[in-house]
Amino acid sequence: MRSAPLLAARQRGQTTVEFALVVIVLFVMIFAIFDFGLFFAGRITATNAARSAARYAATHPTAWSNASSPPYNSIEGRLIEAAVPAAVVNDDSHITISYIVPGTGSGTTCGHYSAASNSFVAATGYTQSTCVVPGSLIQVKVSYVYTLATPVLKALGLSASAITVNVSAAELEET
Repeated sequence: MRSAPLLAARQRGQTTVEFALVVIVLFVMIFAIFDFGLFFAGRITATNAARSAARYAATHPTAWSNASSPPYNSIEGRLIEAAVPAAVVNDDSHITISYIVPGTGSGTTCGHYSAASNSFVAATGYTQSTCVVPGSLIQVKVSYVYTLATPVLKALGLSASAITVNVSAAELEET
């Protein structure tokens, strides 16, 4: 027959080990929820920033800038300022401003702005003056990379350490 103090000591040790195992899982779940919240907030903010930039482009269709920190009175500036906490880089692989021919049901892209050349690049058969006209659809596409905020999830390898987020918005040109 075992003594009561020895049995109580073994049960306390068992409880401590169980708690240690459960608390690890609990912390991983809390960090995953935290990371998902930051990811989701960044995606919503980037979507709203694309909408804001598209709305600005509707009234200022040629307000482009290829500066790394574009001014607020440019399409890219509106986008980057509104996209925080999403870090969007002002280059052709992260921001695309396209113009779609008015009146075509097929959605033919007649041109786009290129940050690399800092100019409008027209599709075959179009010019900037025939493409960037009232009634054309201006589409702003944004791509940014979200990196996990919590090092615990990176260390455990539960998911990729970086997730690419793509959002877009479109408005009709008014001027």
